[in-house]
Amino acid sequence: MKLGFMIYSLGRSLADKTITVPQAFALIKECGAEGVDITAGHVTGYTMAQVKQMLDDAGLVTSCNIGGASLTMSDPTERAKSVDAIRKVIDDAVELGTTTVLVTTGGCAPDQDKADGRRNVAAGLAEVLPYAKQAGVTLSIEDFGSPVAPYQTSGECLECCELAGEGLMITYDSGNMVMGDEDPVEFLKAVEHKMVHAHAKDWEALPPDAEQCLTSRAGLKYTGATVGTGILDYPAIIGRLKNIGYNGYLSFEYEGRTGDPIAAAREGTAYLLKLMNA
Repeated sequence: MKLGFMIYSLGRSLADKTITVPQAFALIKECGAEGVDITAGHVTGYTMAQVKQMLDDAGLVTSCNIGGASLTMSDPTERAKSVDAIRKVIDDAVELGTTTVLVTTGGCAPDQDKADGRRNVAAGLAEVLPYAKQAGVTLSIEDFGSPVAPYQTSGECLECCELAGEGLMITYDSGNMVMGDEDPVEFLKAVEHKMVHAHAKDWEALPPDAEQCLTSRAGLKYTGATVGTGILDYPAIIGRLKNIGYNGYLSFEYEGRTGDPIAAAREGTAYLLKLMNA
């Protein structure tokens, strides 16, 4: 198992110019990560070739390319535009030198049944899977934490994979299924045969009257926390990953609204490395 790092975790620091992209890569290397999950919105102003060169200079690789477009809609013309956008994400992955893509597929409309959203997503991904295969790229979806996500639980993610057809895999996000009120280790047991990549985040539980938060289906409220300081049982999660022989990347993720992303990066990656190396 190798430590990765989602550049998304430094999004606030990049946006307020506390840190530049090259400085972010230097920090990620300093934290002991070997790979970076790239999102185009966090490397704006650079071509993918320039991003790859900066990663090379820092002694890093691209562990995953993340991007996409909404596929939940039923209109075939709109979905075709999104399929084209996802092909571009695949092209970028090839240029970045990674064979792993996490596809973001959008949320359901307010009055849309989530099962309908999953069917539409699967239909769109079925169109793009042959393109990914030809490029040597593996497509994956992840359990999304948003309340409008068409899939959050293990059963919903697996259903989408089955509908899309052979080749669609799963990025295991160790925290997002909490928003579907599913245990992270039980989720992993259910999807491990389809897992190609993994993310590590954490949550702090909030009181029922909290407003700035994410709310689970059962009404429980959470906010982002530094990995190792929240509610997730990381010894159990990493123990399970070791037991199944997972040798891919486990990419650090931070979604705290107010904490210092740079401090969270140092603290969270140190915690993960300690468990991974135990």
